[in-house]
Amino acid sequence: MDPITLAILATGLLLLLILAGFPIGYSLAGATLVMMLAVGDASEIRYMAEGAFTSLDSIELVALPMFIFMGAIISVSPAGSDIYAALSRLLPIPGGLGISTIGGCAMFSAISGSAPATVAAIGSSGVPEMLRRRYPPQLATGLVVGGGTLGILIPPSIVLLLYGVVTKTSIGQLFLAGILPGLMFVILFSAYTWFRMRRYLATLTPAERAEIAELERTAGTGGGSGAALRRVLPFFALIAGIMIALYGGWATPSEIAAVGALASIILVLVIYRITGFGTWQTLLMKSVRDTSMILIIAAFAYGFAQFLSFHGVVSELTSLLLNAFPNKWVTLALLWALMLVLGCFLPPFAIIVIVAPMFLPFIVDTGLNPIWFGVFATINMEMGCITPPLGINLFVTKSIAPQVPMRDIMAGSMPFFAILALGSLLITLFPQIVLFLPDLMTR
Repeated sequence: MDPITLAILATGLLLLLILAGFPIGYSLAGATLVMMLAVGDASEIRYMAEGAFTSLDSIELVALPMFIFMGAIISVSPAGSDIYAALSRLLPIPGGLGISTIGGCAMFSAISGSAPATVAAIGSSGVPEMLRRRYPPQLATGLVVGGGTLGILIPPSIVLLLYGVVTKTSIGQLFLAGILPGLMFVILFSAYTWFRMRRYLATLTPAERAEIAELERTAGTGGGSGAALRRVLPFFALIAGIMIALYGGWATPSEIAAVGALASIILVLVIYRITGFGTWQTLLMKSVRDTSMILIIAAFAYGFAQFLSFHGVVSELTSLLLNAFPNKWVTLALLWALMLVLGCFLPPFAIIVIVAPMFLPFIVDTGLNPIWFGVFATINMEMGCITPPLGINLFVTKSIAPQVPMRDIMAGSMPFFAILALGSLLITLFPQIVLFLPDLMTR
């Protein structure tokens, strides 16, 4: 069978199984199994289990459950609401609360490494408060939908971790590469929030503007905001320690993840006094479920990618991409569009495991940096998280703001989708936004 035809049929079958309601991991396994039988080489089937097992035989993957556990520990504590409380009154400007929400998302994502967890933690406090202060519902929900995407870019990022494992790229450099783009999106999101609120306030009567200004001045957490800031500062010190250790090469990502998880346990016990057995049991079960889900998907996604590679799809795609268009940037734009479409159906870590091995040869042959491509692809995954109608952040936001119609949530997400697209263009035109810190690490 022609390699390109095989790729189209395999991908189409995979999407069909997912849309039929099968779990993503088993959809990947099923699509691989059916296509093995279709090409008439049933002898490959016996290697399927072995391939799935060996794909997880990597010491770097030990960091995955530790980072998930660290994020789960923070999620069950009041750290999310404390972050929001500490920031909610620091910016007495139009859209100050919304900008604080973006800042809270950035800080919490640096702890949790998860987009849905960031939306749930910050949005559960932020959306009701913004609605109470007369923010437009589209903006209030769009802020947490967009801000939550920072959870898979700002380190420690599970998506960047898996990308480093499957492409044999330095995880420490990938984590550093995510910092400046993450800060760039914080600034762009905040600038849009300020501009949108200024325009909104200009449409109101003086009495309505005075009422909203009074709410901005008096609402919030009062004197508790300082105490909240003191409670969350140790967690930010922990994240800073993780990044310094990675930058300095003092320990491997797996070692740092283990120390980070242990330190998180101690901080939660000391600061929030969470000692109940039921809470820790729930936390451990959540960590096991999330880790198992990601590893099952990663294993079968690896098998799917290896099957396509064995049948010449990777080499054929690389040749096609290099020869079909005279300009590598046009080809890169097509890859961007492909990953965006996949992001509407698959979780980010599944797309990374499938796409990275298939397209990395093209990236290397055209002289693009694999670390840059990891961040570029991750931003694509961020866009998939908020792309209507299937982006996961949309549904998490709907669950915490049931009074806001889904159409308003989707409409509110689109400006942030556009900003993420602008960010993709900026890091393409100015790759040093991504590579500046990793380059410092290698000097």
